[in-house]
Amino acid sequence: MLELKDNSLQKILPSSIASYKTVQDIAKAISAKLQLINRQTELILLLPRLDELSEALIDELAWQYHVDFYDYQADIEKKRTLVRNAIAWHRYKGTPAAVEEVCTAVFRTARVFEWFQYDGEPYHFQVRLIEEGVPDEKVIDNLERAIQVTKNTRSWLDGLSFYRELMATIYMAKAMWVHKSVHIHPSEFTIPAIHANIYVGNAVRQQRRVTLCQTGAD
Repeated sequence: MLELKDNSLQKILPSSIASYKTVQDIAKAISAKLQLINRQTELILLLPRLDELSEALIDELAWQYHVDFYDYQADIEKKRTLVRNAIAWHRYKGTPAAVEEVCTAVFRTARVFEWFQYDGEPYHFQVRLIEEGVPDEKVIDNLERAIQVTKNTRSWLDGLSFYRELMATIYMAKAMWVHKSVHIHPSEFTIPAIHANIYVGNAVRQQRRVTLCQTGAD
């Protein structure tokens, strides 16, 4: 089967006129226009070729698909994600899953926590665990706007929370004082029984006193 991209018009010319130069020139001119049309028909396939389209065309598609929270200042990859998921989001708009997908299109780590997961009030929810850096306040404003147009009317956003895991080396110093108490008690002992022979000796001194008395010469 011949296709337009194969310059097929020259190949299907009748043999009776194929040798005429005028006919060949007309066939070449028409073939060039047909090939141009063939290349432009690829533009009809927009979503399958989203990664190949220019940023200007992505912006136009965002308007066509009613991406209400579209950020024209976002990078091209985020724009493509928003446009690619626009139709699906409109199908289940108002559900927690739709809100979470919108949040992850802006911050891929965002997660939706419903009120019963953090002991909140009924019909309230939070968006937590956002780890990416925030370049400016406009990004937060756009995210909040995206949440407001995606959630159902009765639900209320309690707030956004950001998660940061900081890696650091902690050095600790301390002084130690050791005190040791030593208690010394005299040892207990029992006085032994002493058995001995006792020898007692004594000396007796006897003295006799002689008194001489002188009598008178009468």
